[in-house]
Amino acid sequence: MTISTFLEVAKDITSAYNKMCEPILDKYGLHQVSFDILMFLTNNPDLSTAQDICKIRKIKKNLVSVHVERLVCQGLIKRGSIFGDRRKIALTCTEKSAPIIADGLAMQKEFYELISSGITDD
Repeated sequence: MTISTFLEVAKDITSAYNKMCEPILDKYGLHQVSFDILMFLTNNPDLSTAQDICKIRKIKKNLVSVHVERLVCQGLIKRGSIFGDRRKIALTCTEKSAPIIADGLAMQKEFYELISSGITDD
């Protein structure tokens, strides 16, 4: 597989994932970035800062900042301190986000099953 083919496949997978997110986004009135932040925090409990989200998910700082503020205002995440480093702020999902997260995890499982069907361990 050439690098250009690989990059095209990666782009297609991302596009398909975003398409599968649409019913959840519509149901809860969320933007894709807000949903991505919620799912990142859920799937990566050891990575809980805005800096972690920017670094791992490659989302621009300004976008993370705007969407974190929206999620806080909606009561879907809360800010807290990190023991040992008062400069950093931990982000955690609230109980109010539980239905969104449940739907998101189910969608992610379905997505993984779809893209991995027919692929053997070998």
